[in-house]
Amino acid sequence: MTMIKLNKIKRNCIAAVILTMCLMTAGCARNSTSTTTASGGETTITSDITKEDTDVTHADDAENYRVSITGDFTVTSDTSDGVTQSGSVYTITKAGEYTVTGLLSEGQLIVDAGDEDEVTIVLNGTSITCSSGSPIYVKNASKVEIKSEENSFNEVIDNRTEATEDSSDDAGNAAIYATCDLKLVGKGALVVTGNYNNGIQSKDDLSIKNVIVKVTAVNNAVKGNNAVDIESGNIIAISAKGDGIKTSNSNISNKGNQKGIVTITGGNIDVYAACDGIDAAYVVDISGDGNLNIYTDTYSEYSEEVTSSGSSSGTSTSRNSSANKTASANTVSYVAASDTIANAPGGSGGGNMGGMDGQNGGNAPDMNGGSGGNKAGGNRPGMPGDFNKSGNSSGQSYSTKGIKAESEINISGFTINISSTDDGIHANSDSGVLETGEDGKGTIVINGGSITISSGDDGIHADKQLDVNDGYINVVTSYEGLEAITINLNGGKIYVYATDDGINACTGDGKTSPIVNVTGGYIDVTTASGDTDGIDSNGNYVQTGGFVLVKSGSSSGNVSGSIDVDGTVTITGGTCVALGGVCETPVNSVNAYVLSSVSFSSGRYSLKNSSDDEVISFTVDGSFINGWICSDTLVTGTSYTLYRGSDSIADWTQESGTMGASGTGGFGGGRR
Repeated sequence: MTMIKLNKIKRNCIAAVILTMCLMTAGCARNSTSTTTASGGETTITSDITKEDTDVTHADDAENYRVSITGDFTVTSDTSDGVTQSGSVYTITKAGEYTVTGLLSEGQLIVDAGDEDEVTIVLNGTSITCSSGSPIYVKNASKVEIKSEENSFNEVIDNRTEATEDSSDDAGNAAIYATCDLKLVGKGALVVTGNYNNGIQSKDDLSIKNVIVKVTAVNNAVKGNNAVDIESGNIIAISAKGDGIKTSNSNISNKGNQKGIVTITGGNIDVYAACDGIDAAYVVDISGDGNLNIYTDTYSEYSEEVTSSGSSSGTSTSRNSSANKTASANTVSYVAASDTIANAPGGSGGGNMGGMDGQNGGNAPDMNGGSGGNKAGGNRPGMPGDFNKSGNSSGQSYSTKGIKAESEINISGFTINISSTDDGIHANSDSGVLETGEDGKGTIVINGGSITISSGDDGIHADKQLDVNDGYINVVTSYEGLEAITINLNGGKIYVYATDDGINACTGDGKTSPIVNVTGGYIDVTTASGDTDGIDSNGNYVQTGGFVLVKSGSSSGNVSGSIDVDGTVTITGGTCVALGGVCETPVNSVNAYVLSSVSFSSGRYSLKNSSDDEVISFTVDGSFINGWICSDTLVTGTSYTLYRGSDSIADWTQESGTMGASGTGGFGGGRR
């Protein structure tokens, strides 16, 4: 499917010198906000929130339990006449439990039972290899459960020649292939290799619980046409030319259930995919405790060249896995502001953003195929080059997103780490994309969890609406950090670094006015120097609570803005500190102050009143000129002094409509 990127409308900013003369009436109204209590009963609004450590917990590898499988292949059961044998093909024909052991070097285990029959296959130290069909092939049953016995090692290898567009699935389309509901359980280890097409596939629902499983496939590693449900276990899903975890149907079942949902409620999951890490035909729901690590395209050391992804088989041209690599799956730590903020595969094709020390703030990664700019002191991940003009897509003819859904994504748990050359998390709203004929909803809701993203395009993109209500989000690097038509930030901790816009409320369907709406939480946005905006709304910016720290346009004299809107900036509660290019300031309020000639360099900043009580504090990495502060803690008639460390850099008395005097180190007049 061709994905169409929503283009934003850029607006030029006015120069800071003109701004100082013109913006004499803006400010922000006093209102209630969440505060913390300092000594003496005074209240302090602070941004001194430490980034969380995001040490990656990986899935246990089933290969760690490998043992040599020997002995005759046997299928045993208490069910009378439940198994037939024809040469090296064993067929289960009745409901019941069947235990499989031993080596079957060139054969099949087939389930061809009644429509109402439920079958359990217990793998207890077995290896099944086939080069003429699916090694385990469920032709017919009501549902099948495959259990890996505790303390056992098991292996299933599909050795057929890779499928083409003309290939048939009459002999099965995966190493483990079922035409009915399929469930993988047990506390043993299972290694599955799909050299023909998919690794594990159910044409209905696929569920996984407890098992330690490693799946390597030329196309999709784990696929349930109607649903994939991962409850627990350790899962490594590797796709050389397709998706890691996938659903493909989005219609309504005969029982009224929605198809196409990927549900993850537990487990440790590692996904390496040439295309999308998770691709849901309808919804992705992630909740509970667990770890999910996703590496796509060049971030996966297993990716091979994809020449076509339009068919169920997938057609591709193989290449050596080490060819043309710009990243590998070796784990490295990326450090910013002395905090470890991501563990993800390292890249050799991009550049290091750097610590942004100095006036120019460092060079952003090269997005045009070059080796990238390197700035001493930084350790942001290098990004692959050759991104095109449509947003900043990977330039591939296929999707390489971390988590993608055709309609909705809901996240309320898990520790998630994503390294993707396309969007990290993406929800579509394409017209008629669902099999019901309906449009996708294009919504993302984040109610919890910890999410760390390194992306070559958007960190998080919703075609329609993005809601962040709680949780921890760290977009380590991106082209644009958060993007949607409507962006509601209601809680949680959000860190964004972007080479274009940090947060972008874009134009889209023509029916909804773009808006960035902040009601709570902590938001910290940094963008690279150049024509970038910290927050860019093609409509309005509205804030009624929370703490927002925006650092943008760090190069002296550029026309980028900390906050840039086509409408208005309205702040009636909370605190907003906007540093860098000044495009817009709050309207119709009295509690804002523009620092139009103040230089901000790395350090901790503290705003104190005349009683020496700290009312606002924040920390800056990098160098920025100009800025403004709007907070419901600023009181008309009160004198304030802004300190960097112990040095005073600006002072003023808050007055109705007070907008700006200069401080030390900048251009313009002296301090007042």
